[in-house]
Amino acid sequence: MPELLLKDKLKELRTSRHYTQTKVAGYLNMTRQGYAHYEAGKRTPDYRTLLKLSKLYNVDIEVFINSKTVPMSGELLHESVNYNLDMEKDSLPQGKSRIIQLTQEEKRLFTLFRKLNESEKKQILAFLENKVRKKQQDNIKED
Repeated sequence: MPELLLKDKLKELRTSRHYTQTKVAGYLNMTRQGYAHYEAGKRTPDYRTLLKLSKLYNVDIEVFINSKTVPMSGELLHESVNYNLDMEKDSLPQGKSRIIQLTQEEKRLFTLFRKLNESEKKQILAFLENKVRKKQQDNIKED
């Protein structure tokens, strides 16, 4: 399956098996409208829901997990939605992903960061990089 946005993968799998949104929502023990939000990209299923969907469609959960499960540029981050973030891909075995759950603070950080212009974003990134570098140097001195 080509690397699609999660919402597109969900719809493709459902329609290829001739399932209705109502049927999939029932399997997930949620409303049809709640499930429709996944396919519309308004919400992102949590890890447990993705596990259930992988069982329903008889596919590996990694079908759902890639760098595009994080909202793409221009999408809004919603406080009540759990986003997955593909981290440290280069340090993992080929084709494997590490999934982390974004905290409320991290979601807020992304939302605020996206409101900045490019120059402001560069300043914030430089500040954070310097802060982390200083912290690492302080930790080395303590050892």
